[in-house]
This record gives sequence, structure tokens and C-alpha cells, in this order.
Amino acid sequence: MFQNKTVAITGAGRSIGRALALGFAAQGATVLVHYSHSSQGAEEVVRQIENDGGRAFLVQADLRQPAEVTRLVRDAHARLGLIDVWINNAGASANSEETKGMSEVEIFERIMHVDVMGTWRCCREVEQYMRPGGCILTTGWDRALDGAPGLPNQMYAMSKGAIMSLTRCLASEFAPRVRVNCIAPGRIENEWAQTLSSTTRAQAAQSIPMKRWGLPEDILNTALFLASPASGFITGQVMLVNGGEIMR
Repeated sequence: MFQNKTVAITGAGRSIGRALALGFAAQGATVLVHYSHSSQGAEEVVRQIENDGGRAFLVQADLRQPAEVTRLVRDAHARLGLIDVWINNAGASANSEETKGMSEVEIFERIMHVDVMGTWRCCREVEQYMRPGGCILTTGWDRALDGAPGLPNQMYAMSKGAIMSLTRCLASEFAPRVRVNCIAPGRIENEWAQTLSSTTRAQAAQSIPMKRWGLPEDILNTALFLASPASGFITGQVMLVNGGEIMR
């Protein structure tokens, strides 16, 4: 489906980003794998793609830094040529070793700088290098739509709500040359989910109409659709991928 297409994915070294990189490569795309701080996972993704006969490039950049975003996008263009698909997957975690010792304000500022400012800068920088008919995908969160209480939920909700709004703004601005859509996951199996007890995970699954947690492959399948000609008349939309837990 994506033979001779070029795809760039931020935060592609683990979890959903890893599934996206491997999935698009399996469909024939040449993939740029971005990472920010930890190279090991991203290097493994590139090796796996190459071992499977695909083509991939590795680029590091701190999305909090405007100059590094500019460098990332220019590197992507230099390696890929015109870009067919740009996926803003990178996000800052409030539940990782990286945030130990940080205040709530510092954690919030980190999330906003990576998720919102990083996404905004990437989109603004890459639009000039997108192939006509290409698409940009952003990453939201279903709980941004229902008033998620407490911390760090409020932080995520504010940042992802901003990204959903940005998606609509850019869809209007970049049309008809480039489509822009947002994927808003719900409960997805990732590293954080694996830290929860089996009881907590089972209880959460009962609140989902589909009675299971989502998989990174569920996000991949949505991205493949939104990046394909089958969605050629879809732009400015937020696609909830959450098993029906929140419906809008």
C-alpha cells in the first residue's frame, strides 16, 4: 500500500511509535525513526526494518528546542525527499524515571513543550516539504473530551486538547494540499499499562464496551487508513480509538 512512500514518525523507539514504524515499513514505506533521548529502542527498530528488507533512517532531536525541530525536519527532507506522511507521535510522560524529583509545574511545562509546542513546530516546519496529497497525523487523548480529573490527567488533557484544536486549525490552513487528522487513543497496552496490577487492568477493561485494552496495532491500523487514499476526503477530524469507552 505504501510502496515508494516516505513516512516520518516522532518518538518511534517504543510502544505505539515502534508499531507505527514497523507497520508502515512492512507496507513498503521508507521510514524515518526519530528519538529524543534514548537511542536503544530506536536503533532496534531501524535494525528490524532493515533485517526485514526495508529502508529506515535514524534521527535524534529534542522537540523542546526550536532549532532541533528545524534540523529534524530538514534531515527528514534530506534523507526522504518529499514526505508523504508525518506522524507526531512523541509525547512526554509524567510517569517515567525522567520526571523523578520534578515539581508538578516542571512536569506540566515539560509535557506542554514536547507535546504541544513540539507538535506545532514540527507541523509548521514540515508542511513545505510535504508531497501534495500527503497527510500529517497528530496524537490526542480521548479523556481530553470528558474532563479527566486529578493529576497528571489534567496535564495530559490540556496538552492533548490543544493538539486536537491545532489539528483543526492546520487542516484548514494546509488544505487542499495536505490533510491533517488526529488519532486520540484510549487505554492502550504500553509500558505504563504493564506497571498496573492485573486487578486494576481487569477492572478498567470492564469500563470499555469492547471489554479489552487497545493494542499499539489498533493505532497502527487507524494510521494506515488515515494515511491512505481511502481517507482522501477526511481532514480536520479527531479519530477516537478507545473501544467505545468515550463516545463523541
